[in-house]
Amino acid sequence: MSKAEALTVLENHGLLRMPVEVFRYPTSVTSRQLQQLFGGDTHLVVRTGADSEERNLPRRVGVAAEAAAEWINVLPSTLSALVQPYEQVLFSVELAAYEDLHVAEVVPGIWELDNRLAPLVLQIRGDRVDLTATDGGPQRARFHDPQHGLYERPARVDDWQIATVTEWIRHHHRALAAVRSDLGHPFGLKLHYSARFGLSPQNLRGTVPDADTWHGGDHPSIVETTVVSSTNEPIPTGPKLLDVSIAREDHATLTTFIHRLREAGTREVFLRSGVLSHLAINLREAGITVRNAHG
Repeated sequence: MSKAEALTVLENHGLLRMPVEVFRYPTSVTSRQLQQLFGGDTHLVVRTGADSEERNLPRRVGVAAEAAAEWINVLPSTLSALVQPYEQVLFSVELAAYEDLHVAEVVPGIWELDNRLAPLVLQIRGDRVDLTATDGGPQRARFHDPQHGLYERPARVDDWQIATVTEWIRHHHRALAAVRSDLGHPFGLKLHYSARFGLSPQNLRGTVPDADTWHGGDHPSIVETTVVSSTNEPIPTGPKLLDVSIAREDHATLTTFIHRLREAGTREVFLRSGVLSHLAINLREAGITVRNAHG
């Protein structure tokens, strides 16, 4: 499913919160058009989408209308542009929606900028809410604003953020079930939280881990696990815990690293960064089983 199709699904079910304008295969977008749509002084985010569900496509964040229009007009002819107002992301959520279970992994800041953050995990089944948090303190989360660009600061998932995610899932339970019915299978949903729009869905994920992944206790304990903390170090044999940082834009590094894992015969890895993260998605697509690691 393309990003444009995903946005249509979200809009049809009342899940689309932030205004988004889709320009299919654009060549003549003007800054005036964008200013009329979003306001003259508004910073913008421009995402791109192909006809299929592709990842790691180019994007621009926090740009003025003139710069956004210039960038859109020279995109490859196979890409569409999705333009939305820029909002500072306070925390990120990856949601897996099953028939009788919703699981949310929550991290402070912008998750796409780093795969090392250990998420807080919420499991919601009916009236029951189970929470799994790391045993550490604040993490070096990554944020962005137009004045300073990318920056890091210590942050953690706060109680109000947990309450916000829980309330959002329960409030949209019927809509999420309708999306699942339309797709015919469980799905993933990427959300960002900003002060103005609250939790705003950004994209649908076509696949999620098997529901059994979240049950716990279905895998024998590992006596000794080798920690891999760099994408450049040799790949060890045996069970591995990946503790690596790879930004979304650094796709070449991610691709090379996963290729090296497969060449070393890796069939299963443990991640502190959650099983819904960008890293986990790419590992699963490469045929590697991903399991959660805590502590």
